[in-house]
Amino acid sequence: MERVFSYKDLRMNWLNKHISFKADIILTLLNSLVVIGSIFILNGLIARIHGINILGEFLLIKRTLSAFVGILLVGMNVGLPNYLSRNFEKSYGDNSFLLFIIITIPLTIIFIGSICWLEITGFNADNFWIYMIFSLSISAQFITYALYRGYMNMIGANIFQLLGAAVIPIIIFSFILDIYTALFWIGLSVLIIMLLSFINCNKGISVSAINAHQSKEIIKYGMERMPSFISQFILLAGIPIFLANKVDFESVAYFNSGLSLVRISLIFVGPIGMVLLPRISNKIAGGTKDDVVKLLDVLFTAGIVCSVIITVYCYINAPLILKLWLGQISETGLRILRFAILALPFYAFSSLTRSPIDAVSERGYNSLVYGFGALSMAIIIFIGRALQIDLLTTALFSFLISHIMTGIASSYYIKKLYLLRIWNFKLFCEIVFSIVIMCLVHYLVSQAVASDLSQCMIASFIYLLMGGSIIKFTSTGWLAELKTKIYA
Repeated sequence: MERVFSYKDLRMNWLNKHISFKADIILTLLNSLVVIGSIFILNGLIARIHGINILGEFLLIKRTLSAFVGILLVGMNVGLPNYLSRNFEKSYGDNSFLLFIIITIPLTIIFIGSICWLEITGFNADNFWIYMIFSLSISAQFITYALYRGYMNMIGANIFQLLGAAVIPIIIFSFILDIYTALFWIGLSVLIIMLLSFINCNKGISVSAINAHQSKEIIKYGMERMPSFISQFILLAGIPIFLANKVDFESVAYFNSGLSLVRISLIFVGPIGMVLLPRISNKIAGGTKDDVVKLLDVLFTAGIVCSVIITVYCYINAPLILKLWLGQISETGLRILRFAILALPFYAFSSLTRSPIDAVSERGYNSLVYGFGALSMAIIIFIGRALQIDLLTTALFSFLISHIMTGIASSYYIKKLYLLRIWNFKLFCEIVFSIVIMCLVHYLVSQAVASDLSQCMIASFIYLLMGGSIIKFTSTGWLAELKTKIYA
């Protein structure tokens, strides 16, 4: 007799262990710190060994293929955890695996073929199969992560994310100097590991469990969000591709490095978003939406304040960060880096609201959110070129304004769907107060006769001391509520 699948079976494997919401957040936060740190190490390694131009080429390839992954997966990276988390039906995993074979692989062939045919700068048709394998490995990593999220097993999800995004690339780049050879072995290794881990987590693939109804559900959910994925591709990969074709790879390297700093916000909002989608879907299905609204109110406020603090810190210390990270600095590079950093709070907020918006409605509201941002970017670039404004300046302004528009649109739909008003005068005052205090500390420390690194370390220590004191002694407001939920 065929053994009936039970969710309890998942607990028998420590990779599939189900832990508390707080533990999920902490684990994913720590994993994000390690992943981001490892990516910084990898980028710095390439810049120092091969130079800024080669780093720019590598980041262009990686950013372009990563930004398109949601389209290649037809939204399964969002749809799978949404449906699977409701009642843990194994058949959703079976159907997603089938869709990966019959849809994602052909779409990847078309996508890579189109890039080579269009002769986009930074892509060479001779490396078609390398791009193909590397792109499929990214898709496999995303869908495997989605499966573990769906089962609400963040231990396994984080382990395989760390392997695919950081551990394997660093190991391979440590032994292989040629970028394309490294991309091939990274892609092949990650693809095999992710597919095997998907099958293991799903307890195999049952052909009899595959049915048209669930496949249509997953595809429909993903198609509703397809404009969102296309828009996110434009927002993340549009500017690097534009700069590579119109300016140079050095500008691409500096911009993508700035974008990596912007994605530091994912250290905080990423774990929350990853854990929230399946849990919110589960709670709303159980009729406890009011609890969700209270939790989101605290998390959004915390996310906004923290992202502003990170933005100010990175903006102030941009010259030192650039010098320590990439080993060289230029006025153009510093300008690009600082412009990209300014988008961090808006990028963080839209990332934080994405999962709650997806979880509460079958409709693709995020398609409108990111579509609005992508349209803003395209309009600004068009106007800039029409007025013959410097291409680099146009690109940077379009990036910043488009993310501001995305943040505003996210705020609107959170208010519409959850009846939750995020922005208020008190929050505005807290943000302004934080900025003023940080700038004042930086100014006072900068007067000391010490190296830039020493000044940064002293200021950082003061920030940590002040922040720790505020966290410890605050007994009212959103921070007190956040502490209550963390310590619960």
